[in-house]
Amino acid sequence: MAMTSDKKLYIAAGVLVALGVGLFLQKRAQKAEEATYSYAAISASLPKVEVTDEQKKGIDQITIEQPAGDAGKPTKVMLAKQGEDWALTEPLKAKANKSNLDSLLENLTSIKVSEQIAPSKDAYAQYDVSDDKALHVVAKQGDKVVVDLYFGQGGSRGQMLRVAGKDGVYSAKGYSSYLYARDLKGWRDLSLTKFEDNAVKSVSIENENGAFEFAKTGEKKEGETTKAEWSGKFKKAKGGGLAAIERFDAAKVDDMVRSFKSLTALDFAQGKTAAELGLEKPAASVTFVLADGAHKVVHLGNAGTSSDRWAKLEGNSDFYTIAQYTADWVTAKVDKFQKPDEKNKKDKKGGDSEPPPAMGMPGMGMPPGMQGMPPH
Repeated sequence: MAMTSDKKLYIAAGVLVALGVGLFLQKRAQKAEEATYSYAAISASLPKVEVTDEQKKGIDQITIEQPAGDAGKPTKVMLAKQGEDWALTEPLKAKANKSNLDSLLENLTSIKVSEQIAPSKDAYAQYDVSDDKALHVVAKQGDKVVVDLYFGQGGSRGQMLRVAGKDGVYSAKGYSSYLYARDLKGWRDLSLTKFEDNAVKSVSIENENGAFEFAKTGEKKEGETTKAEWSGKFKKAKGGGLAAIERFDAAKVDDMVRSFKSLTALDFAQGKTAAELGLEKPAASVTFVLADGAHKVVHLGNAGTSSDRWAKLEGNSDFYTIAQYTADWVTAKVDKFQKPDEKNKKDKKGGDSEPPPAMGMPGMGMPPGMQGMPPH
């Protein structure tokens, strides 16, 4: 049977559709392949900023420079590893905050370049990665540079980044700006005293009210806890000898020891003298004597700018502020270490006083208008 013209037309249309679908699939596969090559090429052209865990362990120098203008934030900070600890070497020499350094080093391993934003130096100022606007971080191991990066604006595309030695502006993921742009006290170790409370053998205080002596006399079990037993003596500032504190509350000594066993400064002084801060002749001092013979001595000076007080740790040339509620133990009067006087409390409430005589009791006349009334 001869094929009709309509059938031939349908067959031809079907062939064309099949060829069209095949061509479409071929083009799509080609584009996907080209996109893969293109992405691979772009990724390969991006600068590598990858700090391995091994490199992180080897970093022993960090320099951070940032634009001037932020109050309290230094324009240049230099840190160096000394043994297992870190030291601040610029703008001053001090023990560094190891925890904050560890956080920064960990963050360096998280930073990855994600895309190119601009290909040339012309865009540096626009994205704040120029020398005068960027936060510049250099980490080294000896003389070898591990990373040298300039961080600028942050936004939805990531952190704007410039890599030393390579033109262009890039975006990066993983950067935490607060770990780098700290004020000076954020780089310093502000711990003042550190000891175990059960290691304290005695505590002495001197202030304008007199002198206190507290000595550990033993320990006692209370349930599953062990509590120290203390003796307490006090001598008035205007003479007399040490005498046992009346109504002595040994628990207050425990509270004081806990306040000082991990004492951390709130801030430190810059460009101030001991005389200006009241520390040339301290207003009060406390000494903790430990079981190993070590002495931890804290001197107090003037009140600070808010709820704090200037202090100095003996053997340390720096001046710090500590919380006022902690300093209050050292400036205390004797009643700070006493139990309440229950007898005086009763007297003030009239608990022990004679009751007023009732009407009609012997020795009292009848109120006016009641004379001659029959007794009840």
